[in-house]
Amino acid sequence: MTFERLGQENAEAYIAYLRTAMREEPEKMTAETVDEEGIRNRVSDSFYTGTTSILAMEDGNVVGRIEYHFYGCMQDGYRMAYVDWVYVLKAYRHRGIAQMLFAELEKDCGRNGIDQYYLIRARNEEADRFYGSFRGAAMEDAPILRRYLEAREP
Repeated sequence: MTFERLGQENAEAYIAYLRTAMREEPEKMTAETVDEEGIRNRVSDSFYTGTTSILAMEDGNVVGRIEYHFYGCMQDGYRMAYVDWVYVLKAYRHRGIAQMLFAELEKDCGRNGIDQYYLIRARNEEADRFYGSFRGAAMEDAPILRRYLEAREP
């Protein structure tokens, strides 16, 4: 198992991974289709350079990924990471890949002086077992405000 950051050189393998994930578990995906051209464009779009995707690779294929970004609070200087997504293909689960992806995240957090990371976790038995195994972590039910903004005209 190797780990790579998503970039132009592995974008096609990433897209193939997403196609498999979408085919196998569409109910767990946040999109309805794989936006292949959009992904190819976003990989080199400066807006997305603050987002890191670490890919778990086996034999040149992406089998899992974790995506996150760093940010900080001006008032107290607290440095945080938000995990946008973690997913391992069904055929590769229960091999420690998700734990290894989190270990890669934590190494990056250490290099960047991050105080804490968090995510909005899935709510199912498998996810509860997985996240329940994290040492020094708390699983909370937090109220969330989510507002979708309408497209603005230039």
